Amino acid sequence: MDNAGSKREKFDRSELKQYRALMLSIFITSAAVIIFFFIIYRFTGLSRAIDTFITVMQPFVIGIVMAFLMNPIMMFLERRLLPRFLKKSKEPRKTKRRVRTLTTILSLLVLVGVVSLFIGMVVPRFISTLNELFDNMNEKIEGVLDWANDITRGNYEDTLMNAKNEENIENALSSAQDWVRKYLNLGEQDEIVETITRWGISVGRLVVNILLGMVISVYILLIKEQFKGQSKKLIFGAFETKTANAIVRFLRKTNEIFYGFIIGKIIDSIIIGFICYFCMLIMRMPYAVLSSVVIGFTNLIPVFGPYIGAVPTVIIIFVTNPVKGIYFLIFVVILQQIDGNIIGPKILGDSTGLPSFWVVAGVVLGGGLFGVPGMILGVPTMAVLYYLFGELSMYLLRRRGLPETTRTYIKAEEIDPDTLEIKEHS
Repeated sequence: MDNAGSKREKFDRSELKQYRALMLSIFITSAAVIIFFFIIYRFTGLSRAIDTFITVMQPFVIGIVMAFLMNPIMMFLERRLLPRFLKKSKEPRKTKRRVRTLTTILSLLVLVGVVSLFIGMVVPRFISTLNELFDNMNEKIEGVLDWANDITRGNYEDTLMNAKNEENIENALSSAQDWVRKYLNLGEQDEIVETITRWGISVGRLVVNILLGMVISVYILLIKEQFKGQSKKLIFGAFETKTANAIVRFLRKTNEIFYGFIIGKIIDSIIIGFICYFCMLIMRMPYAVLSSVVIGFTNLIPVFGPYIGAVPTVIIIFVTNPVKGIYFLIFVVILQQIDGNIIGPKILGDSTGLPSFWVVAGVVLGGGLFGVPGMILGVPTMAVLYYLFGELSMYLLRRRGLPETTRTYIKAEEIDPDTLEIKEHS
């Protein structure tokens, strides 16, 4: 018995050391990345170097993202095509490679087709809506002021009519234009031309990188199992078996969290965009395409996204028709409640397992550090850290023979060191 107890204790100690080593390495790596990030942006030369590196790596990033989105389509097609081809095949390996190539190309065509269809249908109407809005901005502002005068029963007629003066409206629009120009770092005419030229070059480079990303995504999916095998071989070769097992479990859980959250959020946002569009058509709301696109895209951002998208769309509709703007605000609030309580949970399920506080923390911290991409990816990143620390705490509690449920410790004041009994405070 003594030998068995001694072996168990040694086993627990070694496993605890492995978890501690893993946690320490993750903590040190995360801290180093954050410190390195801020150091880089203190030095112009290093900042330019990292920008150049990001530019060079852009095709690979695009390729990885596309492979991430294409993978479920490819797997769906492969599950249905592979058994049929294998029945007639005498060389299973070659057949599997050919089916993988076929399904990968088909998944790329589906992804490109969906994106192209969306751009072809939405972008022209989006641009025409913006042009119509800006061309008639003066009339729309005058209409809002007339509506405000009617609502207030003429109590502020002098002030509102003074604001309605065409010169005052032009001055207000000019001030708004100057603010936008300053926000976009646009100066005089020559600087604007230079900026537009620079943007044009950037768009051209992006198109080339997207084409390269398509090729990269195909290669990634063709040999994704080989990538997995090589990664696991490296992990099992570099670490002790128990530590390697823990790392592989952690990476698998990370993939599940990110995959479930991102794919689910994309599907959820598409559904919300379509619901918004058809409901606006039924209610005869103006700018249905523009508003639905904005609502759908901003819905990708957890918690704050719906409110970010509601502000500009409500203002645009309000300027055109104040009453419908108020109705649209009520509709957006109802739509987001339906999404948050019915549609979102059905699609996302418990893909992150995060309490509400940590969801907000992930959005705020991610947005503060990395902008909009950080707001979207902050939640699954926080979910991964939450899972990691949860697993470590559960292991430590099990090792000491203590209860694992959080509720047990809410009123805990101390634990008896001999009996391990939890004493609650009065």
